[in-house]
Amino acid sequence: MNGMDGMDEYQMIATMLDEPPSEESAAAGRRRLSEEIRAPRRRPLGLKWPVMGLAGVAAAAVVGAVLVSSGTSPRAPDPVQARPVSAREVLLSAARQAESSPATGRYWHRRTLGTTSFEVGPKGGRYQVERRRVSETWARPDGQVWIADRDAGTRPRTAADKAAWERDGRPTAWKRGPGLGGRLALAPGPGRMIKVQGPSSFTVCDKEMSFAQVRALPTDPAGLRAAVRNAMLHNDDGPVPAEAQTGFLAQCLAGLLSDVPAPPKVRAAAYRALAGMPGVKATGPATDGTGRAGVGIVIQGRGDAGTRLTIDPKTSFVLAEAQEPGSAALPGRNRTMTYLQVGWTDVGPRVPALP
Repeated sequence: MNGMDGMDEYQMIATMLDEPPSEESAAAGRRRLSEEIRAPRRRPLGLKWPVMGLAGVAAAAVVGAVLVSSGTSPRAPDPVQARPVSAREVLLSAARQAESSPATGRYWHRRTLGTTSFEVGPKGGRYQVERRRVSETWARPDGQVWIADRDAGTRPRTAADKAAWERDGRPTAWKRGPGLGGRLALAPGPGRMIKVQGPSSFTVCDKEMSFAQVRALPTDPAGLRAAVRNAMLHNDDGPVPAEAQTGFLAQCLAGLLSDVPAPPKVRAAAYRALAGMPGVKATGPATDGTGRAGVGIVIQGRGDAGTRLTIDPKTSFVLAEAQEPGSAALPGRNRTMTYLQVGWTDVGPRVPALP
């Protein structure tokens, strides 16, 4: 297990959040700390994401206070060097957890909060505002789908943007800019809902699929990659260029994790396929737009563009997805999708409430 004393990587990743140390991790922490005290320092003790998780660090800290302190005022223990967790370890751990996730209910339900930023304001006093939209989908195996959304309003992105907005006279609406059309409003809007019915209800790798087709996707990484490559060659817009195929593959696999009702084994295969791709990196602890804690994963695309995922280490579900458009994108524009709820439910369709 890569020198991790037999502990499953997922457990170590999950314990980074709030679980107490187990006897095994405490023993491992004591051994690591004792070795660190006896051995000479050979590497800088940088603050990297620890593979042993919070439980191991907490156990080592408690033991360290006993081992290295003197008198009645114990000093803080020396930090313990730990190897950073790789994206492969995070994704493979998530794959194992995905296989055991529940897949029963009357509706497959997804509730998201999408944000898009725009640069507005007078020349010389530009600032960014963030448009927020909540969307929900309910899908039944018989092909009936309900889609609802609601404008959650637009607001300044940061404290500095809010100060600039106040200097701008606190406007309640803005033009979206050249070529974008429409207006942005400070106040939320009313909700709306439509019902659709048909065999092709889901978009997978730019192709329309039925519920049955999504459920029949390959459950092994190699087979899933082959299916995506086939979609590249038979894309509705023509074959995907060679230089864009890596990004296309990554986007397709990421979409299976949160956008469609893929079965647990298909989601696990998508995680394993992503784990085997180059250019996928773990960035350490991360939070989504609502403050939920997770693990950051970056899927590098062309140039400096890419996709950033925040994964819940306890459930394997994607908490958020952010597009990093790179230097070639329009200035002042970025998009983030926060997945508020994803999974099976017996609660029926309704107009979305504000987040």
